[in-house]
Amino acid sequence: MTTLRIVADTREAASGIPILLEKKGVFVQMRTLDVGDYVIARHAVERKTVRDFIGSLYGGRLFEQANRISQSYKDFMLIVEGDSQEVLGDLKNPRVYWGTLLALSVDFNFRIMFTYDQEQTADLLYVLANRLHGRAKAVRPLLVKKPRLATARDWQLLVLGGLPTIGPRLAEKLLQSFGTVRNVFRASRSELAVKGGIGAARAKRIQELLDAEYRRNMPRETKLF
Repeated sequence: MTTLRIVADTREAASGIPILLEKKGVFVQMRTLDVGDYVIARHAVERKTVRDFIGSLYGGRLFEQANRISQSYKDFMLIVEGDSQEVLGDLKNPRVYWGTLLALSVDFNFRIMFTYDQEQTADLLYVLANRLHGRAKAVRPLLVKKPRLATARDWQLLVLGGLPTIGPRLAEKLLQSFGTVRNVFRASRSELAVKGGIGAARAKRIQELLDAEYRRNMPRETKLF
């Protein structure tokens, strides 16, 4: 019987999940991963606590991470860990949370799973590894380096894909509509919404971000995009 194998990023050691997986009989290999927190067969898994999820959304890292994973792996999953109700109560606009989950699901094709704590996350990872175990060529995890951006198109999609709620599909749509990244940035809110075909809400958030003044030390209570 072949042992189940999971590669975990070294930063995940502090979560205790690798130890929980080992107790379940999984061989866990700790590595510094360029993309994702866990690699199971050819699946990349990104784990975020609910508060990490909100922080990376407002900090601008979330969609950049999603873009990198989607460029590196065909199959990928996001695990949101923790009590979302506790965090949603602190948000000024809880719809941002749900809108982000929808954007990751629709624009990036992320499979999104919810767990309550590290024990449930370990159980989910174990079940996923067990399901993939019997598939052909899926025993050893496939480690993928961070993709190199070689062409202008790669960079164009990366730049636009980093805008709020804009993934690869909508970035491609904007480029087809406006021709260049500069034209997208020059476009008015109505042009983005109508000509770009991204809707008024997305256009509003992009315009607010592009017009926002940079603040090195932004107070925590400041409303972000």
